[in-house]
Amino acid sequence: KYYTKAAALGNISAHFSLSLMYRNGQCIKKDKKKEIYKFHLEEAAIGGHPIARNNIACQEEVDGRLDRAVKHWVIAANLGNDVSLRSLRKFIK
Repeated sequence: KYYTKAAALGNISAHFSLSLMYRNGQCIKKDKKKEIYKFHLEEAAIGGHPIARNNIACQEEVDGRLDRAVKHWVIAANLGNDVSLRSLRKFIK
């Protein structure tokens, strides 16, 4: 309830938390179509949340869109996400 209110006010951490809650079905009905989950994840990434940006990159990789994944990892790395740097190293060999 409070995360939803905070997200409505533009809090990126609340958006990120809600994305995880919808993905995992934690305290909220699981989002099987992944529409609500993706909305909150994208809002968090656009707002500058580095882990959200990294998670989008990982999903792009799974979906076979490596060019998009690399772009998201670069943005996440610039935001200070070390995990994205390790992911980028796979492609720079």
